[in-house]
Amino acid sequence: MAPSKKISASSLPFELVEEILQRTPIEALFRFKSVSKQWYALFNDKIFFYKHLDHSKEGFMLSDHKSFKLFNVEPKALLSLPKPDVLHNCILIHCDGLLLFSFVKIRKDGHETRKLAVWNPVLRRVKCIELSRSYQILDFFGFGYDNVSRDNYKILRINYTDFTYKKAKSLEIEIYEFKSKLWRSVNATLECCPPSGAVSLNGDMYFISQKTITVDNKNKKFIQSFDFSTETFKTICCVPDGVEWFSSDHNTLVLSGFGRDRLSLLQRHEHVKIDVWVTSKVTDDGIVSWSKYFNVSLRHDPSIVSSSFLTAFILKNNKIMLLYERNRCQEDRYLRRCLRNG
Repeated sequence: MAPSKKISASSLPFELVEEILQRTPIEALFRFKSVSKQWYALFNDKIFFYKHLDHSKEGFMLSDHKSFKLFNVEPKALLSLPKPDVLHNCILIHCDGLLLFSFVKIRKDGHETRKLAVWNPVLRRVKCIELSRSYQILDFFGFGYDNVSRDNYKILRINYTDFTYKKAKSLEIEIYEFKSKLWRSVNATLECCPPSGAVSLNGDMYFISQKTITVDNKNKKFIQSFDFSTETFKTICCVPDGVEWFSSDHNTLVLSGFGRDRLSLLQRHEHVKIDVWVTSKVTDDGIVSWSKYFNVSLRHDPSIVSSSFLTAFILKNNKIMLLYERNRCQEDRYLRRCLRNG
């Protein structure tokens, strides 16, 4: 019997190798960067980058002072990466696998200045961005891209110079474009209090906000979007009835993406339960509505009842994957739990 021949990557057409790598989990790509100059060049190619994103499974992330962790849910995997020294502050928002950070830089004279940075964890590259004016405590940032040219990433900055919790009285809106490397003012209208819970979906930004309705003088909570192509705000839909807009250690409201074209909303009610809603498909012209997805009782899970949520991922089989903090004094304090409806 003739000996079997081993097939190596070098004996395959490179087009086939590229197809395989597009479907390879991100944690494996980290190990393959140094295989050859051709592979390294491929990983730096924008077209490959976007195709890999389109094939990637969804997951969730956590950033602490030392590292960045990426959790893949199906199949289960954990990737931990050391963060660059400069990125020791919080993640503001992520888009297409790129993470927007806010960080403090200390000059030689001891003066502190806050800057932005975009980190590509795959290529281990950091792009620092100077703010056009000094950072304000009420600054809100968004991250997305122009759908006409996907590689034209943009950063949105909303600076509330004066507001009440019912209505913004004065604000400034700016856009930073990666292609021009410049900030510029945007003439967009936004009549609501400072937003929260920003999430990037297909290049646009979505967030929770509220404003006072003149008819009954009540605060109305709704989902707002910012279209990075037209650079305009748009009201998408109201939040489901009964949703409260406040957050504490034991009351949590989380907006996130669901699949690649819908939104989800998770609310944790004290120590009682978690409710989950999902929207219909989010489109430019369609009407977006909510439907109750499922709920989970927390009464018989004391470890979660006494914990603070860090992030949550809604699965399509009526499950929630939670990452929560059990004890701030413990070194290994991050726990994962999968909760199932019923």
